[in-house]
Amino acid sequence: MWRAMNGWNVDPIGGVLGARVSGIDLRVRLSDSERADLYGLLLEHLVLVFSGQSIEDPHQMDLLAAWGRPYIHPIGRTSGVTEAKVERIVDDEDRPPYQDKWHTDVTWDPDAPIIGSLRAIEMPTRGGDTIFASMYAAYDGLSESLQERLVGMTAWHDMGPGQSFISKAGGELVERTRAQFPGAERPVVAIHPDSGRQYLNVNKNFTSHLMGFHRGESDVLLNFLYNHATQPNYTIRYEWSEGDLIVWDERCTQHFAVADHFPQRREMARLTVAAAG
Repeated sequence: MWRAMNGWNVDPIGGVLGARVSGIDLRVRLSDSERADLYGLLLEHLVLVFSGQSIEDPHQMDLLAAWGRPYIHPIGRTSGVTEAKVERIVDDEDRPPYQDKWHTDVTWDPDAPIIGSLRAIEMPTRGGDTIFASMYAAYDGLSESLQERLVGMTAWHDMGPGQSFISKAGGELVERTRAQFPGAERPVVAIHPDSGRQYLNVNKNFTSHLMGFHRGESDVLLNFLYNHATQPNYTIRYEWSEGDLIVWDERCTQHFAVADHFPQRREMARLTVAAAG
């Protein structure tokens, strides 16, 4: 069921998240009210798809600039990077994909990103989809008893083994980053600052353990939550075309970059923003 807004068409994609916004040209600077309306759609649908835009890096940066400040990954900050830019994620025969794990980006950074974006530059002939999951739906799908138990719990998030980081940045830089950014303690059930809704706030890639639990106890509960949170009922799977742009709320979603295209080449342009201030 689509609806019109500002001359745009908004078509929900899945049952619990995702919408395609058409009738919009992101090469043209949006007004403040249009940016506010888009952010409202993002809060409602969590993942917004803009098909066939064929925009460039400055357009991508301009769109997200209204919602936060450009984010620099801790590895970049450790290596001396001071200016954020639209980064390239390239998978090919020499650079195997590494995003094929369920995760929310960089939750181990105390100043983690709040909004993410990806733009399809070059896609393989087949494969290379991205799956998104709603952590609102994951929380809502728990029993009331477990919801009550989880509220007030916290978990430690860190880089984990970091093999994908090491393969891209080298062991020495990763260890320096780990020393500078050892991790962050986060609520297991968080409250979105703008929607006010509760969501499940753990992910298999970066959540290490529950605070105040024996490791075995923590592992059992976290593994249950990981599997619960990423069940198909809470997800959408998007098949990219070159020129597509997707913007998503980092706080209340997880995503998984399907690596079935390897060793075919896949190039994406990524930009995330952190909270302003």
